[in-house]
Amino acid sequence: LKFRLGLRHGCHRASCAPQEVGSVSMLQANKARLVTSFHLRTLEIRKKEIDYFCSVYDQMCSISTYLAGFAATTLTIDITEEQKKEKPLLVFLFLLCTATAFGAHLLVVVIATMCSMWGPGKALRGDDSTSVDYAIFVLEETQAKTLRYFIAGCLCYFVSSILVVWLIFDYRGALVITIGMGLCIMWLFTKSFVIFQQLVSKQVISGRVKGNRVRNVGELMGDVDLSAEEGVSASFATRI
Repeated sequence: LKFRLGLRHGCHRASCAPQEVGSVSMLQANKARLVTSFHLRTLEIRKKEIDYFCSVYDQMCSISTYLAGFAATTLTIDITEEQKKEKPLLVFLFLLCTATAFGAHLLVVVIATMCSMWGPGKALRGDDSTSVDYAIFVLEETQAKTLRYFIAGCLCYFVSSILVVWLIFDYRGALVITIGMGLCIMWLFTKSFVIFQQLVSKQVISGRVKGNRVRNVGELMGDVDLSAEEGVSASFATRI
């Protein structure tokens, strides 16, 4: 009788062992899925920031391309020797403003192109999730500097457009054109400032989730590069 009871008890433990192991595996898999899903979701939020910065760079690059072309065309204006002798200071200021406008807008085009190409690549092909944070940090810091170059280029271009009028036309015609262009420029910058104040937030909220302590999912799974040559493991879920 004791032998039969022991046999039954042993069979019962043997039948329960696979179920217990399966339950542990299911819990590990669910917890691992929770961690990786949360990590993936945070990266999707950060991707929206990268898309936003790329769109800003694209718009600045498009406008600066046109203005740089206009400034380069303005530099080809033929200045006679008589104008150089009669108005040397005006000629100097015209060439200085035009060259500065061309250089500033060309710089904006180069910076915007490099950031649009290499910024998303750094975030996509970096070593771990810190590459995404670093790429967004660089894009944000560079955007502020690029915007300053863009505004400086626009100011120099407008001043250059007014100065060239005084080189080509007589006093009365140049005065009329200067007043008209001055009013348009003032209206343009006033409207731009109003739109900037209404749409640009003073307090910028980052998409970075500070509570996410996962730096590299591959490190948790025992495969840093996630090459899966030796397989990955969800056993890290038992430690969280």
